[in-house]
Amino acid sequence: MKGPTIAVIGKADSGKTTFIRAVCDAVSGTPGEPTDDEPTSEIVEYRVPLADGLFMTLLDTPGFDGNLADSRNGTTEGILNELEQYIADKKLGPITHTLFFLNTDDMTMSELTVLPRKAFERVFQGSKVACITACWDRMESENEAPFSAEEVVDKEESLYASGRTGRSFLAYLENDRGYDIRRFRSGLPIDGEATSSAYRLPRDIMYELVGGQVVEPLREMLAATTKERDELATKLHALPLQEKLEQAPIVASDVAPLQEVVRTPRTRRQRLLDTIDMFSAQVLEMLTELEREALDVAEERAADRAAFEAASAAIEEAEGRHAKSTERVKVAEEERACLEQEHNALRELEQSLARRLDEFGTKVALGALPSAKERLGSRLEHTQMLLKDMEEWMSTAEGYSQKGRQEVEQAAGEIEKWKLTKQEKEKELNGWLPQETERLLEDQESFRELQATLCTNLDAMREGLKDNWEGKLGDNPVFRERLDDYAIKPEIAAHPGIWAPVVESFYETQVALTLTQKMAKFHSEVVQRLKVREDMVERECKKAVERIFLPNEPPPPLTGHTNQVWGVAFSWDGRKIVSGSADKTVRVWDALTGKLQTILEGHISVVRSVAFSPDGGHIVSGSDDKSGRVWDVLTGRVESVLVGHTSGVWSVDFSADGLQVVSGSGSGDNTVRIWDVSTGQAQRILKGHTGTVYSVVFTGEGSRIVSGSADKTVRVWDTLTGTVHTVLKGDSDVGSVTASEDGLQIVTGSYDGMVRVWDVMTGRVLRVLKGHSSCVRSVALSRDGLWIVSGSYDDTLRVWDASTGVVRSVRREHSADINTVALSRNGRRIASGSDDMTIRVCDSLSSS
Repeated sequence: MKGPTIAVIGKADSGKTTFIRAVCDAVSGTPGEPTDDEPTSEIVEYRVPLADGLFMTLLDTPGFDGNLADSRNGTTEGILNELEQYIADKKLGPITHTLFFLNTDDMTMSELTVLPRKAFERVFQGSKVACITACWDRMESENEAPFSAEEVVDKEESLYASGRTGRSFLAYLENDRGYDIRRFRSGLPIDGEATSSAYRLPRDIMYELVGGQVVEPLREMLAATTKERDELATKLHALPLQEKLEQAPIVASDVAPLQEVVRTPRTRRQRLLDTIDMFSAQVLEMLTELEREALDVAEERAADRAAFEAASAAIEEAEGRHAKSTERVKVAEEERACLEQEHNALRELEQSLARRLDEFGTKVALGALPSAKERLGSRLEHTQMLLKDMEEWMSTAEGYSQKGRQEVEQAAGEIEKWKLTKQEKEKELNGWLPQETERLLEDQESFRELQATLCTNLDAMREGLKDNWEGKLGDNPVFRERLDDYAIKPEIAAHPGIWAPVVESFYETQVALTLTQKMAKFHSEVVQRLKVREDMVERECKKAVERIFLPNEPPPPLTGHTNQVWGVAFSWDGRKIVSGSADKTVRVWDALTGKLQTILEGHISVVRSVAFSPDGGHIVSGSDDKSGRVWDVLTGRVESVLVGHTSGVWSVDFSADGLQVVSGSGSGDNTVRIWDVSTGQAQRILKGHTGTVYSVVFTGEGSRIVSGSADKTVRVWDTLTGTVHTVLKGDSDVGSVTASEDGLQIVTGSYDGMVRVWDVMTGRVLRVLKGHSSCVRSVALSRDGLWIVSGSYDDTLRVWDASTGVVRSVRREHSADINTVALSRNGRRIASGSDDMTIRVCDSLSSS
């Protein structure tokens, strides 16, 4: 069972490592020798067993701000990233508590800039943060006499006040994040001072932080040991922190709920045995998971079959109701038609009788019989009564017919709904489910065979590690496997006891090699399985999207710039577009609706190029004012200004990790520069071009940079060393470059109107795409490498098949020169900017 996981961070000399060891010693009851902190070069994990099967995990990290020893990444952000990776690799789960150590010499720490802040928030999301100050016992006044407890309190408060300045870590925790900072000190309690502000021992600090959350007896133990602790602290006032912990007797109630700290180093043999057991469990878990998944798929298939049959039955029942309702409507309509005919006949009879009765008045004057008038009047009255009854019958028939039509429509809707359900289940039953079932059966068979082979090898390895050279190790198949044609020396066979350490060490090396190979093979099989599954699910997902959802329509033209648009770029999620213009502004748009979101002002000349950071939180822009600017998208503030070019900045791009920016400059400078985003300082200046550098991009993960220039060359640079890897020579000024994800192919747009695809390894042109009648000012390549988009001064946008060079579509979206094009990360949208002062967004899959 797991308990709290606690990360311990801070400067190397802040006493954090001493604090951890003091906690471990206090729990185990076996205090070690007092030592000063040594720089921690890598993350060290301490496990402290607690009661009821729980244990507490303490993670000691390399120190911030110098004294980093051999840490792989000495920056604050690097250390936090290293901690995040360690937690993921070890599957430790979320960090529950974070102990931030400050030393008495420096409360401010370094400025916590944007990237370290993001790393801190990401790693310690949901973590409780406590700020700890240690080493107060060792503070001395100017006369080298130890400070009194009262003096230390005053000194501490003044140091905390000075530490809450600028962009310090402490100010960030208290002000920006609103953490409830709890301060602890080690040393002597002050008489009359509240317990919350008294000095604490490391052991007591941990009890207060996590005791109530780990095991209830700890709370009772704290109350019972307060008196003993205070008396002990008084006796040990003059001693350093570590000596206090050494000499302090461990009260029985202190450790009653705790178990001994287990941190015994393992031998190589023990590590190999543990690895074998772990690997065996992984293989078994994989087979168990496959069986579980196969059962799930079988049950899902049965459920889909039942749903398919239920839908079929529902369709049949709805079709029956539809047929009956349709027949009832037909009968009602026929009845209504008959009634209408009779109604019309009665209406004609009524009109005829009324005319005859009018005419009879004249005939009476001529001597006609009065009884005839009475007879006509009686017939008219009877006809009118029949008409009234007929209209009621017609109204009833109309109501019956209308109800029938509603029933027909309802039944038709039910039929359509169940048909769609049936169709969906039929696609699953005939589509991915059979494929999934077949794949699982193949995977099960493959992994069973792999397990059978592995179990034999792992058992042999395990037995060999438990044996020795004087026993049966010499007959072990793993041992024999590596000997090949070599024979065992007679002296080794004759004196096994003497040679045992050498031979057994050799066998351990054999096991390590064989085990590594078997694990690599197993995990390769797992990766291959996941890849097949990924491809299958991706295809199914794409079909589902196309079947269920309507495609998003591109937004209308984005208008607002008052001069030429020179740069456009999509955010990595495709939801935003950034543009740069000769009107000196950078604008951010909603890529779905086309609405303007933000105007970024600050450049004093043409904005030539723009790019989004991978996380979408920052924008970099390059301008003819010879500077680049890194903007915070949310606030619109300038994070840093990149100053150093002696000519206009024509092109900018972010690295894949968002930590670096590359820029290319105009005539008179002709350099490519790599910048640190957090500091705004140039890390490297790449020289070699003899003309304006029109275009620069990072490739892949950022290990290389590609640049295109007016000197008619394309250069591929190594980001780390700044050396030129490849020079590709063309026939015209290179106005734009882009590269495939693996960096093996480069696409260029040139002033001669050609788009070229280059092979980086050979330096050869693979394809020349002809069609534009003027300068190709911008090119973009889809992430999957299938499509190329080019924008030209001939006012057209062209989409090409990257593998064949065939034009897929020619678009005339703009009324003037096209200066820039960009593709969304999923390849579905194209954005283009023009001299007509607009940005146009279109669907790359559309044929027109």
